[in-house]
Amino acid sequence: MALRSAVPLVALLCLVVALARAEDTKPPENPDLTAANQLFQSGKFGEAIPRYQQALQVDPKLVPAQAGLVRAYLRDEQVDKAFDLATTSLAAQPNSASLLSAMGQVQYRRGEIAESEASFLHAIKADPNLPQAYLGLARIYRMALYYRRAFDQVMRAHEIAPQDPAVQRAWMATQPRPERMKALEAYLAAPHPDDAEETAALRHWLEYLKATADQPVHSCKLTGEVEKTESKMEVMLRDAKHVEGYGLMVKINDHNQRLLLDTGASGILINRRAAEKAGLKRISTVQFSGIGEKGERDAYLALADQIRVGELEFKDCVVLVSEKSMGLDEDGLIGADVFSHYIVDIDMPSGMLRLTPLPKRPGETAVKTSLASEEGPEPDNEEQEESARPASEEKSAADKSTASVPPVRLPKDRYTAPEMANWARVYRIGHQLLIPTRVNDSKAMLFILDTGAFSNLLSTQTARSVTRVDSNDMVKVKGLSGEVNRTFNADKAMFHFANVNEPNQNVVTIDLSNISRSVGVEVSGFLGFLTFRQLEVKIDYRDGLVEFTYDPNKIAPALRR
Repeated sequence: MALRSAVPLVALLCLVVALARAEDTKPPENPDLTAANQLFQSGKFGEAIPRYQQALQVDPKLVPAQAGLVRAYLRDEQVDKAFDLATTSLAAQPNSASLLSAMGQVQYRRGEIAESEASFLHAIKADPNLPQAYLGLARIYRMALYYRRAFDQVMRAHEIAPQDPAVQRAWMATQPRPERMKALEAYLAAPHPDDAEETAALRHWLEYLKATADQPVHSCKLTGEVEKTESKMEVMLRDAKHVEGYGLMVKINDHNQRLLLDTGASGILINRRAAEKAGLKRISTVQFSGIGEKGERDAYLALADQIRVGELEFKDCVVLVSEKSMGLDEDGLIGADVFSHYIVDIDMPSGMLRLTPLPKRPGETAVKTSLASEEGPEPDNEEQEESARPASEEKSAADKSTASVPPVRLPKDRYTAPEMANWARVYRIGHQLLIPTRVNDSKAMLFILDTGAFSNLLSTQTARSVTRVDSNDMVKVKGLSGEVNRTFNADKAMFHFANVNEPNQNVVTIDLSNISRSVGVEVSGFLGFLTFRQLEVKIDYRDGLVEFTYDPNKIAPALRR
């Protein structure tokens, strides 16, 4: 009996000795790699790059340094270098989970969404405990509007590495508002892998959360029983002879505001004079940007007691107010995403905007109706705020003491109603809708649907890959961030998207790298007003679906000039 007990003890002692020897022979940690990782986690990507390179001079096959350098190049917007390094590193070690995950991040940034998903799935197969791969999949599923799938990936990453800063940032977006505020405050107080612009946006959002901590969520809910409406759109002129776009007359606190309807913008943005006229209540500061060279613009979030669009009236809504003039002839912009709880029918040939209820998902008894006016730096799907909050929060204190806590309502994946089976699918990143588009004979690239952009636009990089490009100093492009310094013309370009084939000549071409960086994927162009003025466009923001209808007999007289 004693001999039998000694056998496992001897085995255990042998294991301890073997581990000790292994520890003795373990190579010392690379100090350059340690320093590079610390710089990366502090958002100093440019400084991290040479330290990763020094680590690779010591050991050219050091996978953590290869993967770290790929990510540092990517965050420093050196996308081509990131792709080249990921490609050569994977060629030598094709089953490295870290390198596969790094490649997935590069492919996502390049707009290669299917390839990115395949890389992340391959990485998880190689290492089921790699949190970065799950976060990468969550990002893909979120842009494809599979919100429940994205939620599950974030939960898995959090289960593996709850202290990882990237995991924390993704996880706190799934939490109810009080917990989110605490998590965001702790996240910003520690080193985190965000650049200065991203950190500023998070700090502004924390300021807003604190300013509204003792208030109910500003839900901008519909009052009354009218659930659909149609409104005549206003023709917006660039000058006496040229139409700039279409807009709406919107009542904010009983004051009429003439707002450009813009699928490329988010929420309601008005100038300070209009806000003061309407008596809006200031909440907190924030910044916004768009096309142009002036960068971030100062603004503030304000509360409107009432907003009226057509026959629909909403209460308790958040509005963005620009501190300085935006250079617009109108009072501001209204992003089509504010109507994301409706089917948004922008019928430019008829000059009408129609809002109708979204189709009910299987098992639903009602569809949420509100104006989606409140937005953070990382907008969640329209159900996230309530889905992460137990219904018991709405009970009284006495009820809470006796009632069991009901299960958390989880976000839902996109749904295609039978009557919408032929609609085209689009990606959604925040308020931006991106549709796969081919230019001439190119592969599919991502274009933003933007009724607020007067003309179609091509990125300079994309244009040079598909057609001839010439400099054109005569064309002036102006956005919310001022004028663009350099513009070009692309010779001939046929755009193919959904069921539409549109010929273009002398397409305006500009550098869209800042837009791509902001959105997080490569934006190859914009489909603007000159395209949409001929189409009736129906948008389902909830499910990422659009329908384009062309009827040459419906083009409005104002658009035939």
